[in-house]
Amino acid sequence: MNLQMHLHNIKSISDLTFSFPLEKGLYAITGENASGKSTVVSCASTVFFNMSMKTYFGRPKEGATIEFKLDETTRSWKYVDGSWKQSASVPRMAINGFYEGSVIFGNRFRDTNMKAINILDAVGEQEITIADDFVKNNLGFILHDDKNFYQKLYVMKNEATRNRKLSGNPYFYFSANNVRISQARMSTGENLLISILHSLMLVRRKRKNNTNDGRPCIVFLDEIELALHASALRRLVRFLKEISDEYDLSIFFSTHSLELIRDIKPQNIFYLTRLPGDKIIVTNPCYPAFATRNLYSDDGYGNDLVILVEDDLAKMILDYVLVKENLLSNIRVKILPTGGWTNTIIMARDVIASRLLLKGTRILTVLDKDIKTEVPKFLKSHKACSDVQISYLPVSSLEKFMKKMLVDDVQTDFFQRLNSYLFQGRPLEKILRDYDKQVTKAGVDDKDGKALYGFLIDNLRSIRKDREDIVGVVMDYVKLHEKDELEHLKNYLKTAILGNV
Repeated sequence: MNLQMHLHNIKSISDLTFSFPLEKGLYAITGENASGKSTVVSCASTVFFNMSMKTYFGRPKEGATIEFKLDETTRSWKYVDGSWKQSASVPRMAINGFYEGSVIFGNRFRDTNMKAINILDAVGEQEITIADDFVKNNLGFILHDDKNFYQKLYVMKNEATRNRKLSGNPYFYFSANNVRISQARMSTGENLLISILHSLMLVRRKRKNNTNDGRPCIVFLDEIELALHASALRRLVRFLKEISDEYDLSIFFSTHSLELIRDIKPQNIFYLTRLPGDKIIVTNPCYPAFATRNLYSDDGYGNDLVILVEDDLAKMILDYVLVKENLLSNIRVKILPTGGWTNTIIMARDVIASRLLLKGTRILTVLDKDIKTEVPKFLKSHKACSDVQISYLPVSSLEKFMKKMLVDDVQTDFFQRLNSYLFQGRPLEKILRDYDKQVTKAGVDDKDGKALYGFLIDNLRSIRKDREDIVGVVMDYVKLHEKDELEHLKNYLKTAILGNV
């Protein structure tokens, strides 16, 4: 079951349709600055949150709308004649939830101003009471990995809050030397988390008391990584996952943080991209490194999937399949040529054993077809490499491929393609005759094709061409004549990207 939302001319979004899954779990909405994350979250919260539309969304273009659909029920806001109008279907949409907004619109800093700070400093002991264990224990766990850290956490009583004309329920903490610190004077991270935990506590109580009538409950959190250390962010994700499972919550948060999304399933990551004309597109599913590719430098390992191959030809074949089959639309893949199949396997083993990859990054090893029968023997004698996952290309190594096609089993169409496009200075047939004379005279067994390959490269360089030009011609030939093998490789890569390899 999904909640469908359509936005039209809201802030900097001209048109956007977004589908919110209502299955319990943790969902991330991410994207670059000004991609619309906070707008999406705040708009979505209007499905259950009676906010001041003018305060949150201002005076948009006439006819601006926020529309929702859940099963057969609808709800909408429309800006007409200078004011926001609400309409809803009968029966009403059955959905619960809460929203914690950004720094400007959120509840977390609402009572953080000098007037409120002075009021809180003057609060008497009789106006506060010990905080709920849910808030105390989880605040300590997330910030300090110690559930007992905030056992002297108190909260202002509801009656005192009303009498003091405060908007929320401020908290107070007694330090080790018994100094009372109001929430307004706490660190930004403490202030942020207390507000979120307080709201979650209220939701939890309702869910525990079965007062939700089976309604889905959706939680929206904007900019939750503000002022939190990376270790605290990891514990926050763990905490949110646990309560989403326990209380059947769909928790959506907007973020830039790789720490927050690296443990989120790709199916639960929504990446927003702003196009010219204020159009927003949504990529889902989306893999973590793809989502943060513009926020973090590429060190060769900041990817969702790393594929180790032997040479440039192997890389080109994989690039071709990935692009042709549109397999890169939601995942960041790094293909690294390593040189030699034994080197490739050993490097894969070393990368895995040394934990060089970021958490959540998978590694594959794709080798040339000609050594397929040799690999089991190698793995048997190198047991440390037994966990390396290996697949094979539809062709042998570049050198062996050239030898097979031009000498061992001459393919005339391949010969003509090379001769026409590359060897325009000196005909290919003359180069092959010279090669045959030299290897025969020297008694060289050119089984691996390296001698032939050397002849070809030397002649190409004389006309300012090189390896890449040969690789391009070979790749064109493979596309035409190895379709079944490419199909097999495509299916393997699809399975790998889905995480089933």
